[in-house]
Order: sequence, then structure tokens, then C-alpha cells
Amino acid sequence: MPQVRLRHFLPALMGSLHQQKAEGELVLEQNDGTRRLYWAEGDLKYLRSDAVGEQFGNFLIRRGVLDMAALKELLADGEGSRVGDRVVQWGLMTVEERDERLHELLASVLLHAMEHPILKMTWIPEALGGNLSGDLQFHLDHRWLVWETFQSAKIDRELVEMFRSEPDWRWKARPNLLDSLSDLPLTPTLAYSLSLLGTEPLGCDTIAALTGLPQEEAALLVATLWALGGMSLVRGELPLLPKLEPPPIPEPEVEPEPILLVQEDLIPPPALTPRALLFDADSVDLDAPEPTPSQLPPVALDEEEASAPERARHLLVKAKSYMMQDRTSEAIRALEQAIKLDGDSPGAFESWMLLGRLRLSNPAWSTRAIEALQVASRLNPRAAEPWALMGELYHRKGFQANAQGCFRRALELDPSVAVPAGWSLEDPATPSHKEVQSGLMGRLRAMLGRERG
Repeated sequence: MPQVRLRHFLPALMGSLHQQKAEGELVLEQNDGTRRLYWAEGDLKYLRSDAVGEQFGNFLIRRGVLDMAALKELLADGEGSRVGDRVVQWGLMTVEERDERLHELLASVLLHAMEHPILKMTWIPEALGGNLSGDLQFHLDHRWLVWETFQSAKIDRELVEMFRSEPDWRWKARPNLLDSLSDLPLTPTLAYSLSLLGTEPLGCDTIAALTGLPQEEAALLVATLWALGGMSLVRGELPLLPKLEPPPIPEPEVEPEPILLVQEDLIPPPALTPRALLFDADSVDLDAPEPTPSQLPPVALDEEEASAPERARHLLVKAKSYMMQDRTSEAIRALEQAIKLDGDSPGAFESWMLLGRLRLSNPAWSTRAIEALQVASRLNPRAAEPWALMGELYHRKGFQANAQGCFRRALELDPSVAVPAGWSLEDPATPSHKEVQSGLMGRLRAMLGRERG
């Protein structure tokens, strides 16, 4: 069975559930079994697993408390009751000893859940009593469990990759953060790092720079504090889980209306075929024949049960992350896949704009860049930037009438929009080709710089 990594894996979801004070059951289908995590008021209350060796009886055998014969007798005699209750009734363990062993087992279950690939994740929101028998007399220490498990889990690299894929995420620490965590086994380095965190929104990279921690340790600290409630996400999309709901009825596809330029005498771009929108600008040989769609690997989608607009938004964030890493080809593929999922709603404006900007960097993709920017202008008719970028491209290609019309339209929408020197509503004089090209590349560099920030 292929291993599938959901976009937001368990540490981020634990932070999200704690922040939302969630109550319900989280079902994790993993390659070694199914694990169930029970939540109330955002805290973990119990865990169950059908993975081999993660039942309490098997755990006690490994710890030498029971042997196989004693476990079979215990199970036969205690039909309908829990193993934990039976070992106390038989006098094999005290209540305190049983609870200590249960904590060890549940920490092991959570650790394995964190380190094993998650094939499917489902959230069942309802009162805890509906999911977990009300006669369970066991208190799970959420803070201790989270701290110990996060410190033991080998997930540093995955955490760094996850936070890099969400550059918009910002957290703020709770007041008196260090005092609130003083009961946990803090090292002097961690205590000092906690003392530097305040209530202003900070990203993971900023926290690493502020505390002087390596990137991996800073990511682990952020994830741990988030799951403990020491930090809350205040900017960016809060990770959510698909619920057990009927799948939405897909809407019929509507062919987009053609986009016309602002003046009748503008020179239209060459006709485009549907597959022309799906090619990778950075991998194209300008002298080679046009590639076929089969030559481009599809972008894998995460969280299959999420709606199409949600998956499109996740792909947009992933494309921004690729741009930060100068992985332009993968960014273009992610944007194309996002547009396939949701290309006609107002929320797709940003995807079309980024796609247009990236295609502007390769002269072979000029017409496809124009097409993307035209769609962006249709989705947001009040936006001036698509027209300004089209004007720069038309002037670079020598289509002065088109360039003049696009610049004029951009300035009508927003007189403060950046256009090359010499262009204005009153005096649309034609600047030099060198000036326009310099302005375009400067805009692209500035745009990529802002995305990195």
C-alpha cells in the first residue's frame, strides 16, 4: 500500500484541536493499524489502537507483569470488563501502578501514530460519552503526554517542511508563558527561549532567529507549544479535518466566457488550446515541439476528502512554498492543478495571477501568460495589476497599441499602480524597450521577494 502523507500531519492537528477546544474522536488509518484518539475541551482523554502489540494485555506481557497463560485466564474470567480493571481486581497491580503503565502505553501509541504515515484521517465530532464508555476511570495527563511524546518523536524534518509549506502561519504566546510551563522538565536553553516569546505574532523562522535555536528545534518547540496551548495560531488557515458528511454534489462545469481587451484596435494574442495552459515554463526547450500533457507529472493532492476549493487553496500555498525554494516548475504544476479544481471562483484570482507572473519569465510562454492574466482580470474586474503586467508584456513584444490600452486601463482602475516610466493617462508616451523589460523583471523580483517574506 503506498504511503500517503497528509498535508497537515498529526502535530499540527493536535495544535488545531487544542486551540479549538475540540471534542470528539480522531480516527487515524495507518499502515500498521487503526488508532483512535479521544478529545474533550481540546485535551487528549484516551487512545486506542488495533496495531499489533498496542493493547494493554500485550503491553503487560512485554513488561513482564503477565505471561500469556495468565492473560488468557484474565480475559476469560473478565468478559465484558477491561484488562486494566481486571489486573487491579486480581491484585496483580495497584491502581497507581496500573495508571502508570497505561500512561506508558498511551505515550507509545501516540508516538507510533506520529511517526507512521497516515493513510486516512477522519474527525467524528460529538460528545465524548458517545465515543468512549463513561465508566472509564482513568485520568490522562495531556500536558505530560504531549511533552514527552513530542520530545521523543523523530519528526524534526517533517515539522520544518510543514511549516515551510505554510509561510502565512503566525503564532502568539500566552502571557506568562514560562511560568505556565514551569512544571515541565525544561532545559536552561528552552527556558531562555520561552522567556523571549511574547504576544506579538511570530512565524517559525522568526522564532528560530529570535531564540537562536536550530531550525529543527525551533519547529519542534512551536509544534509542542501549540499542542499544549502555550501558543495560538493567529494568522493563516487553521488546519481542519474532514468530517463524516455526505460528499457534496459536484456542480456542472461552466465554460468561461472569452476575455476581450479594452480597445477594439488591440492586437489579440494567438489562439490558445486548452492544453496550452498546462505546460511547465521552465522545462521547455524553445526549439522543441510542443509537449503533450502526459509529459507533465500530476501534482498529488492531499486530503482527498476536502472540498475542491479547499484543495485548490492548499495547492496555492504549496506553490508559494515552491517559489520560496526557487522550484518554479513545481510551483507552476501546483498552480495548474489548483486551477483545475477551482478556476472560476473569485478565490482563484491569486492562483491565476501567480501563474501569469511565472509564465512572464519565459518568452516562449507569453501568450499563455496573457491568458492567465486575462482570466485574473475577469475574476477581479477592479484589480489594476493584471492590466499593468499585460501592458508590460505587450510592449516588450512590440504591440504598442495593446500596451497603451492595457496601461491606460490599469491607471484608470488604480492611478497608483506601478507602470513603466513615461506612461500616464495624460501622456502615454512610449518608453524604451530596455526600460519596460527592466521594470517587468524588477516587479517579478520584488514579487518573489515578498513571497519569501
